[in-house]
Amino acid sequence: MKERIFIDDTEIVAGVTMGTQATRMSWKADELQEITVMKMEVKKLFKKEMQEMITIRKKSEPMGTPIIKVKSDDKYWEGYKAQLQKFCKKNRVNYIDMTNMPAPGAQPPQG
Repeated sequence: MKERIFIDDTEIVAGVTMGTQATRMSWKADELQEITVMKMEVKKLFKKEMQEMITIRKKSEPMGTPIIKVKSDDKYWEGYKAQLQKFCKKNRVNYIDMTNMPAPGAQPPQG
């Protein structure tokens, strides 16, 4: 599989899986409210593991569209995040990266 998120100056296009169907979605910069990167728990056969997810939320929608990292994204994922951060800064869209924040209830480092 090749890259599935494409970012230019004013638009984001992504291949998104909904249930068992894959579709292409696009978002213009002026319609966007926020892009969030976070970790979520995903079931894998008989175990659960943490997986990163990008959520793209339009101004007109209370819920965003999630793009969950899959194995084929491994070599592109950090590039997606860097490009999205740059896109958000340029287009004045909120960008929140929660992947480096401590887990809720975690103790702050002593020092």
